[in-house]
Amino acid sequence: MEKSWQDVLDRFHYGIYLVTIAADGLYNGMIASWVAQCSHTPPLIALAIRKNRLSHDQIRQTGKFTFNLLPRDALGLLNQFKIPDWRRKFDGVEYDLSPEGNPVVKGSLGYLDCVVERAVDTGDHTLFIGRVTGGSLKREGEALTTAQYPGRYRGDK
Repeated sequence: MEKSWQDVLDRFHYGIYLVTIAADGLYNGMIASWVAQCSHTPPLIALAIRKNRLSHDQIRQTGKFTFNLLPRDALGLLNQFKIPDWRRKFDGVEYDLSPEGNPVVKGSLGYLDCVVERAVDTGDHTLFIGRVTGGSLKREGEALTTAQYPGRYRGDK
């Protein structure tokens, strides 16, 4: 039996990141897996976000975002950042603020601050190209990937 193209994509493995934004004096976070380094000099990271997401509009508004590198044992944190009420996503979550003013979750392995260099329309998503302005590896450990959380980030929902 022939597999669908999405069944093939399910076998692609990506990192799972928490992207955080400070907008209008409040903090928001979203789980993202469509992320890739796209330049070394200057250091650029590509982030694809569905256009109907609040985080999409907030990144457009503020021009900056922060990647939190999540450890393998952060599956519980994923559920916290999938709740519908974005104003409650950080309830009970310990964090510090990065130099760009975005939340860095205390349990993360590290973070990268980015400012938007450009935004590219890619259909139902926008590809934000972020220039890395700073970051830090906070501790050693294995990062969370779609291999530990399969079939949930197809991008078709």
